[in-house]
Amino acid sequence: MVEENAPPKPVFGVSKPISDAMPEEKDVAMTEILIQSLQKNNAYESRKETDLRFEVLRNVNRLVKEWVRRVTSAKFPHEDLLTPGGKLFTFGSYRLGVHTSGADIDTLAVAPRHVERSDFFGSFYEMLKEDPNVSELHAVEDSFVPLIKLLYSGIDLDILFARLALKEVPDNQKLTDDMLLKNLDSASIRSLNGCRVAEQLLQLVPSIKEFCTTLRAIKLWAKNRGIYSNALGFFGGITWAILVARTCQLYPNAVSAKLVQKFFFIFSSWAWPSPVLLKDMERNRPDIPALLDMVWDPRIRPSDRYHIMPILTPAFPEQNSTYNVSRSTKTILMNELKEGFEICKDVYEGRGSWDALFEEVNFFTRYKHYICLLMAAATEEDKLTYTGFLEAKIRHLIGHLDRNTCISLSHINPKQYKPLTTAKFDVQFENPVCTLWFIGLEFEKTAKSLDLTAEIETFKALLEQHGQTAKGIAEAQVKVNLQYVKRSELCHFISSAELRRGRAHRKPPKVTVTRTASVSGSGTGTAPPTPTTLAAPPPPKNGTESCSTSSSSTTTQEVTNENSEGFQENPSRKRKSLSGHDEPDIEMEEPAEKKATPAAEAEAEPDSAAKTNFLTPEMAPLQV
Repeated sequence: MVEENAPPKPVFGVSKPISDAMPEEKDVAMTEILIQSLQKNNAYESRKETDLRFEVLRNVNRLVKEWVRRVTSAKFPHEDLLTPGGKLFTFGSYRLGVHTSGADIDTLAVAPRHVERSDFFGSFYEMLKEDPNVSELHAVEDSFVPLIKLLYSGIDLDILFARLALKEVPDNQKLTDDMLLKNLDSASIRSLNGCRVAEQLLQLVPSIKEFCTTLRAIKLWAKNRGIYSNALGFFGGITWAILVARTCQLYPNAVSAKLVQKFFFIFSSWAWPSPVLLKDMERNRPDIPALLDMVWDPRIRPSDRYHIMPILTPAFPEQNSTYNVSRSTKTILMNELKEGFEICKDVYEGRGSWDALFEEVNFFTRYKHYICLLMAAATEEDKLTYTGFLEAKIRHLIGHLDRNTCISLSHINPKQYKPLTTAKFDVQFENPVCTLWFIGLEFEKTAKSLDLTAEIETFKALLEQHGQTAKGIAEAQVKVNLQYVKRSELCHFISSAELRRGRAHRKPPKVTVTRTASVSGSGTGTAPPTPTTLAAPPPPKNGTESCSTSSSSTTTQEVTNENSEGFQENPSRKRKSLSGHDEPDIEMEEPAEKKATPAAEAEAEPDSAAKTNFLTPEMAPLQV
């Protein structure tokens, strides 16, 4: 009998759980098999690499403290009693405890108010350059979140910078207090967001252990499906973490195997563009009024209404982590989520294994037509400087291709390729350092000719315009070429091992695509998508929770319920209580917690654009 005065169970998220059932024996057994599959697919790093990462972080933390001390002594030479401190925080996959072997570590150098960003990219950069353990050092000052990238003892590090409006930053400094954001510059607020979100995630899930195991599985699946990249319009690490956390909230007592299945069930049928929320949004903050302008709210900010898959970060100010998603990348993501759900059903019904979920899919079996994007740099340093800049712009090219009425889908492969030594490119550098990206194309059945002049010229102008103002980019000796390539011609660009890697892609069921006439009259545009609203999805019918996906501007589809169990998210519901977990350990502590046989060539698919006429001048190699 339950005691009358027993405290209520905590409710995580903005709504009650779908199910709080305890795990069955089958779920526990399936979780053990899942972990074995993750281990077989190298989702965990060795103890030796873990120790090396911890030692690297200790060394870089000491460098940060020494740098802050030097800057303080230079600016206040007569203030001997000052103890400015300084601290290196971790965030991202390392802080969440789900990093894999060879993964980078996202870090944040926090300094007191008298240390400026110019000092970070000046004296701190020079300190790193003098350190014999540092290699491949380069600064990215003009990005949305400025950072320094490097290898330290072979470990890949990204170091962001934020200065707090404090006289000193002690070793026990925390970043969870919203008032720390007051009077900070926008770059520091964005830099702090990663650490603040990571801490919130660990407090908003019922079980950190199950959250971490589930997130490892989803990250491995996403990377092997080529849909893990925020910059290129897919989902980044923080977005996948938010989706997994929401699944954990809706099934608070489930173990990892069940959570993986429910993850695909929920988000393959989510009623986009309804936003995904982990906690109630803070809309009334008179103590920090300036930051309210940064909060995602489509009711008062018109640009937010056109985000097609909004997934909001839980830390104030709440922002959309998926603003880069396009029509094409949404279609690709939804197809992969639906396939993942079908694989999970097969696993639970004994018709498949977890290895099938984690199989790498050969990108070059997906399409018959490609655009090859070449970046040729004069030196390795120019390549390091320009690669991040170019990747951040590729999504704009995808957006332009999406607006071409002859193209039904444009799919950028996040993987970078090194071309064959025998490949010939129109570049004038002696011994150039070359990198390739490939964009797969699907055409409308009615397409008879394809003119990409406008799209390529617009992309060319964008690179030129932004390259002139971005620090370090204008000086880099780099040329960018775009070239149309058939699948049969890919062997001239990359190795046969890359072309045969992974299993062949299985085409998803056809989805009805609704396209509207161009609003500009040019024949290459589409009407803007339906604005996002904060309204909840329609109420369920006949007492059954609805699982149907609402129509968006680009796709119309029907989703059936899973065993009459459906899902409906209501962002307006109030969460009843916060997590009972203690605050996680400090950031510098140690974090918590086969390849498939080379596939044969894909089966011949109907070539809807077999007679498409590619106009040679428009598709000739483009140099920037």
